[in-house]
Amino acid sequence: MDEEELIDIGSGVRIRWSWRGDEKVGLIEYHECSAGGSCPKASEGFLAGFCGGAVLFDRPQVRENWPGRELWTVEQEDPLTLSPSLACACPGCGHHGWIREGRWVPA
Repeated sequence: MDEEELIDIGSGVRIRWSWRGDEKVGLIEYHECSAGGSCPKASEGFLAGFCGGAVLFDRPQVRENWPGRELWTVEQEDPLTLSPSLACACPGCGHHGWIREGRWVPA
């Protein structure tokens, strides 16, 4: 991955698309981790100090290929609006918010 693939959506949050063939199936969300050096997910390299997680979109191909996974509804493609909210699973981080109109809205 290189830095050009990342989309800055504000408040220290960046995303990159996840594809399966020519279909967007989700995204990876990266954020500045509040847990500091104790974060087990913290990225290295140009994203040092960031952690994040995967979001899968509620689409037929995704439901078929990843049964039983939590899915997010794409309320609007462009600019991107998702529901429900996103919350970091890293202990001690507390990062939580929504993607609305292509921007991060902290909880």
